[in-house]
Amino acid sequence: MVDMNKKTLLEQFTECYDENGWFVAVRNAIEGVTAEQAVWKPEGSDNSIWETLAHMKYYNYAYLQRFKGIDYEYDVADNDETFESSEDASEAAWQAEVAKFDATMNEFRELLAAADDAKLDEQVSATDTSSWASLIARINAHNAYHGGQILLLRKLQGSWNPEKGVS
Repeated sequence: MVDMNKKTLLEQFTECYDENGWFVAVRNAIEGVTAEQAVWKPEGSDNSIWETLAHMKYYNYAYLQRFKGIDYEYDVADNDETFESSEDASEAAWQAEVAKFDATMNEFRELLAAADDAKLDEQVSATDTSSWASLIARINAHNAYHGGQILLLRKLQGSWNPEKGVS
């Protein structure tokens, strides 16, 4: 397998986060979503837009901290706990959730852009033998996957404008 270079990882990161490519990027999928739309979920659905974004924010933040060299420990017992929305489903709380996600993603992208090849070739941790390049590629795929879920929820609720990007 050919190692991914930083340019490719940054292109993937950006297309998954905030620039539409072959699919709608997460940031664009949540653009204009109200708190009411963010907490909505169809019958039988596991997660709302808000819960899905909270999950993405949680793991991107955890790996951002680790990328910075901080020994970040998960504070949840299992993955399901990362899919939660605020008790306060107000517009202000939703906008704060989006802002935290944006801050995490922008900082991660800046650090990735500034990283040298040696950092990307480093093993993630003593327990994760992946290189940072490999892990970031998987993070990008994870973000694209959940971005697709968010877009589907918007389509189901009738709040997606197809003029906003590839759907």
